[in-house]
Amino acid sequence: MFTITEVYNNIPCREGLTTDWGFSCLLNEAGLLFDTGERGDVLLANMQALGIDPASVGRLVLSHDHHDHIGGLAAVLAANPSMEVYVHDAFSEKTLRLIREYTGPRIVSEWTKIADGIAVTGPLGTDIREQSLAITVPDGYLIVTGCAHPHISRIVDRVSRVGPVWGVIGGLHTVSDEDLKSLAGVAYLSASHCTDKIGELAERYPASFRPGGAGKVHRI
Repeated sequence: MFTITEVYNNIPCREGLTTDWGFSCLLNEAGLLFDTGERGDVLLANMQALGIDPASVGRLVLSHDHHDHIGGLAAVLAANPSMEVYVHDAFSEKTLRLIREYTGPRIVSEWTKIADGIAVTGPLGTDIREQSLAITVPDGYLIVTGCAHPHISRIVDRVSRVGPVWGVIGGLHTVSDEDLKSLAGVAYLSASHCTDKIGELAERYPASFRPGGAGKVHRI
C-alpha cells in the first residue's frame, strides 16, 4: 500500500497548512518527494506541520522545469543534501547547477524504474517537456503528474503500454476532449493544482473523482 500526502498545493484541503501556487507530494513509504512547489519556506513549513522530516526523504523527482514545481528545490536540498534527485534532459543548466551544489542530478531520458514499484515515464511532450511517476498498484498503475503539459491523454497512453492505468493524481492543466475521454476507465481520479476543468471532471466521473489539495492524504 502507498500513502501519498499532498504537501504543497494552491487548493486547500487541511487546516494548518499554507496554500500557495504550485504542487508537491510525498510517497510516504518510499520516502520519495515529487516536485517542490513554488517557495521553499512554504514547502518546509508544510512538511513540518505534516510531521515530515526532510531527512526521511531519500529521493526527489522533478516533473518539469517550472518554478511552481522547482521553487522549493534549494530549501529542501539544503535541509537534506543526501537525497537522490531525478530530472530529465530538458532541465536548464541553471537548475542543474543548483542541484550540483548539493548532489549529482540523475538525468532520465526514458521509462526508468527508480524504486520498488515506482518508475518515471521519462520526458514527454514537445513545447514543455515533462515526466510523471508511474506507481504499481494491484490493478495497474497510478500516475502522479505535476501539470500534465503534454496532456494527460498522452501520459495515460505512455503508461498503458506497460500496463493498465488505475488512477491519476495531480495537476492536469488544460483538459481537452481527448483528455476527458482518456480518463473514462480510471478508478481513482484526483485532479488539482492547475487543472482547468476540475468541476467538469468531478461531474463527469463522480464515482472515481476525489478532491485534492494541500494536506490531502491518498491511501492506495
